[in-house]
Amino acid sequence: MTHLPFDLRPLEASPAGPILAFLATCEPSVALVGGCVRDLMLDRPTHDLDLTVERGGLDLARALANRFDGAFYAMDVERDTGRALLPMAGQEPLVVDVAAWRGASLAEDLHLRDFTINAMVVVLRQSGHEFVDPLDGVRDLKNGLIRTAAPSAFRDDPLRVLRAIRMLAELAPLGFRLEEDSERQAAQFAPLLAQVSIERVRDELVKILAAAAPGDWVAKLDDLSILDIVLPEATALHGVSQSPPHIWDVFDHTTHVINHAHDLVAWISGDDTALAVSSLPWVADSIEQTLGRWRAELAALLAQGAGAQLRTHGQMLAWAALSHDWGKPATARLDHDDEKPDRWRFFGHPDVGADMAYEALRRLRFNEAEARRVSLIVRHHMRPLLLAVTGLPSRRATHRFYRDLGDAGVDVALLSLADMQGTYGSTLTPDDWQPVLDTVASLLDSYFDARDQVIAPPALINGHELMAALDLPGGRHIGQLLEAIAEAQAGGDVRTREQALVLAGQLSAQQRAAALQG
Repeated sequence: MTHLPFDLRPLEASPAGPILAFLATCEPSVALVGGCVRDLMLDRPTHDLDLTVERGGLDLARALANRFDGAFYAMDVERDTGRALLPMAGQEPLVVDVAAWRGASLAEDLHLRDFTINAMVVVLRQSGHEFVDPLDGVRDLKNGLIRTAAPSAFRDDPLRVLRAIRMLAELAPLGFRLEEDSERQAAQFAPLLAQVSIERVRDELVKILAAAAPGDWVAKLDDLSILDIVLPEATALHGVSQSPPHIWDVFDHTTHVINHAHDLVAWISGDDTALAVSSLPWVADSIEQTLGRWRAELAALLAQGAGAQLRTHGQMLAWAALSHDWGKPATARLDHDDEKPDRWRFFGHPDVGADMAYEALRRLRFNEAEARRVSLIVRHHMRPLLLAVTGLPSRRATHRFYRDLGDAGVDVALLSLADMQGTYGSTLTPDDWQPVLDTVASLLDSYFDARDQVIAPPALINGHELMAALDLPGGRHIGQLLEAIAEAQAGGDVRTREQALVLAGQLSAQQRAAALQG
């Protein structure tokens, strides 16, 4: 048996150990393959197992689910591919994908895979495990190269064009690069992505935007003419000029905003070094000092699922950062003033961009909740910046902010910090930064520490009581009156039921007078 070029014992000693022991007894022989082998060799954590077997992939996946009290899914009946989700004590379930060979032999199967560093296998046997590497993936792994397994790799499955960038995004921190000829082929075969299932495209894009420095990878997709195929809304940002204080055009501004948003979410989620990656040192310090008190609450909110697909709010914030200025190309206008420099204006761009973001996410088969959330964030992304112009937001303004946005208001507040950094870059000064940071802090303080006083004060009266007390008919105006009472409570102007009735009576009289005049 070939000596393994890595230590399998940690995996054997983990909760997955009994699974490996069982697989070693199976006939025909089962092999670990793909990303799990690569990650084991790189000493990276592996969260799933990829298996290949001569035949019976569906049967083996079902047998694993039955033996280890898990769940079975038929992934691709035609290709004899199944998935088992196996419970792990105190951990997330282990995902085990089992695929039958696509060739007549194991070597032929490996030659049909995507990249050489994913075409290494460990054949599991009780008598001793065997390492098989016909494409010399170990060499590429040592040299930090992502290389296609065959010249036809991208043609055979065009999704691999995106997967190459996703792998690069994940492995770049370890010094990996895309091999020169493979990069050329990725650009060549990018148009074939139009033929790929949109759900598969979406899933790769989600992973790319979740990687470190996602804005850099968006730019890489653009360099290889991939972005124009999968997200033409983003490539349209190229060359759209912006006036000071912006120092970049809309495309480059967007890539910086994406990076800042990612690093902010990473810091909130527990990475103490994340802000230092893209933020100026004094900006990073100010964020840590100001937002630190809500770090745990923010992390819990960002970890929530955005919909049935279980993509988190933190992941979807990256999509809001990507799409927040999509409306600018369509709304760009150069204002001339004889006494001042010409200035670019983008009136209405948040509304245009919100509609574009919704349509793009639905095209990519994000679910309705996710698309609506991102659209909502884009539509209102300027509000904290506008609030900061006039000082700290009033309690009434804060109430209206969260009335319109719900918990997505927190996302908007965080995005505004990334937007500011992506606007000014190294020219950012404390005088520009502090009012926005203070506004964000005020909004977060109301959300997390004064919710019952500002955002959702206890109702002083309900709709039925209001109709009875003022002899009013039912209708939409009742909801409007109740919201006006809640806003007055948030502002501290109404504190009792009697005051609520007085306000409602005054507003109702104004409504009737306006109707008569109309």
